[in-house]
Amino acid sequence: MADFITWDDAEAIAAILQQRFPDTDASTVADLEIARWTREIPLLTGDPAPGAGFTAQVDAIRAAWQEL
Repeated sequence: MADFITWDDAEAIAAILQQRFPDTDASTVADLEIARWTREIPLLTGDPAPGAGFTAQVDAIRAAWQEL
């Protein structure tokens, strides 16, 4: 795994969230909860995109998580 990940690394974030919350259905998790959980990832660096970019990043994380 990389030394760090950014908000654009949806697949890596999704894999970490899947490990942390294996019994959670990603489609039922609120955007702000996904964002909070993502911020808690020690390897995460940087900030989410502003406005609609943030929504797109969270949507990409959710979609990647659902594919796992």
